[in-house]
Amino acid sequence: MEKRGKDRITKRLEVKFHTDVENTAITSNLSESGIFIRTKRAIRPGSILDIKLNLPNPSALLLKGKVVRCMSSVSGPAGETKSGIGVQLISPPPEYISYINSLHN
Repeated sequence: MEKRGKDRITKRLEVKFHTDVENTAITSNLSESGIFIRTKRAIRPGSILDIKLNLPNPSALLLKGKVVRCMSSVSGPAGETKSGIGVQLISPPPEYISYINSLHN
């Protein structure tokens, strides 16, 4: 049974994460357990990232996640391309869970 699509929210937020350099990217969707980040930078699955998620208000959340998939220019249903990384969050803080829950309302 497919679980990835469950409770995902399409949301565009700026994120910063560090590999060999600092990267700035945009989220494509969010859930309580993960984030899809639109980036052309290939990051090896299994890599651990420190992520700064900039919220619409002037605050940010610091998250830690594990890259579980890396997609490069995959065609979407409308013909668009979607490259990026799927990140499984490691112990997301309560503030993040509250933010996700607020988006469902």
